[in-house]
Amino acid sequence: MKRSIITSILVVLAAGAGLVVGAMLASSGQARKEGAASKAATSATAATQGKRKILYYWDPMVGPSSISPKPGIGAMGMKLVPVYVSEGATRPGEVLINPAIQQDLAVETSSVHFGPLHKTVRTVGYFRQATPGSYAVTMRVDGWIGTLYASTDGTAIRKGDPLFTLYSPQLLAAEEELLAAAKGSALAAGRHKAGSIRGAQKIYQSIRSRLIYLGVSAAQLNRIVAEHRAQEYLTFPSPVSGYLAQVSVRQKSFIQSGQAVMRIEQLSSVWLDAKVYENQLPWVRLGQVMQARLAADPGRTLEGTIFFIDPTEDPRTHTVTVRAQLANPEGQLRPGMYALVDTSHHTLEERPARARLGGDPHGHGGGCAGSGGRGPIRAAPRHHGTDRQRRHGPDSVRTHSR
Repeated sequence: MKRSIITSILVVLAAGAGLVVGAMLASSGQARKEGAASKAATSATAATQGKRKILYYWDPMVGPSSISPKPGIGAMGMKLVPVYVSEGATRPGEVLINPAIQQDLAVETSSVHFGPLHKTVRTVGYFRQATPGSYAVTMRVDGWIGTLYASTDGTAIRKGDPLFTLYSPQLLAAEEELLAAAKGSALAAGRHKAGSIRGAQKIYQSIRSRLIYLGVSAAQLNRIVAEHRAQEYLTFPSPVSGYLAQVSVRQKSFIQSGQAVMRIEQLSSVWLDAKVYENQLPWVRLGQVMQARLAADPGRTLEGTIFFIDPTEDPRTHTVTVRAQLANPEGQLRPGMYALVDTSHHTLEERPARARLGGDPHGHGGGCAGSGGRGPIRAAPRHHGTDRQRRHGPDSVRTHSR
């Protein structure tokens, strides 16, 4: 009985051992088959890669700055990925990007649209007196100021308003000559001699023209002739309407011929000088509209046309003055006030922002062509709008088809 039990146990153990050995042999055979297949695949991949020329290695997460001619580890600890020369490239510099890293590059495709890009230059401007609207009151004779009516800078004045009275021996002598010529002309007319009349009138008109040139108004000359009396103090009126500025004389002061007594500033229009930096100049053109917003009136926007771009640059601020003229009928724009300035320029041609691959600092970037994300894409250097626009103008820019 015991012998029979022992025999049964041995049979069971032998059967179990056989099953274990069989399983081990089967696993070993499968491993050998998989190893052989892996080696074959590796050999095939190596053979395939051996036929393709590697252009360079890089880390797609870092970008063009990680490009290296040799394999290695990038700055982020990632193994550099090879980039192969395009098999179908027809121009130098074109490469194929592995589909496995397209997602890392965030490559997107979209339709190409042609149209202008809207560029706005924002800066600060200052109002100043328009030079054509500045009038200098300059004396043409020596004399002494009698009464000074216009004595305070900033005073509003109208054309014809009295500025000051002047005593001048030169003017007084010319007045006496005018009265004598007028009397002679009247006597000649009484004799009814044509030659004498023409001669007397010629002398009278010559003296009268000289007094007008010296600054005496025609109305004052008519009054002098009508009253038959020379005036010691002659009144000088304002030649234009505006505001007094730079009054440089006082009552009873002596003035000389050629001396500027005061200035009259006309503010019906003013200049707006905006400071533009070097990198903003390509976006500024003569004839553009300049918009100004005032701190004193935030809800109001004024517009003027750029008519002058300074050919020189301020060496201290490295800015260039851009000038526009603005109408000022109400006189609210005062020289010295500042404004926030915008000027817009339509140039270049629009394209999807993400279509541009990493470029270089010379204005060259990447254009791409591919199969909508289902296969490899081909990348090649392309000129971007800013560089081409500066050299050839906005009409020469074209979007690269993808």
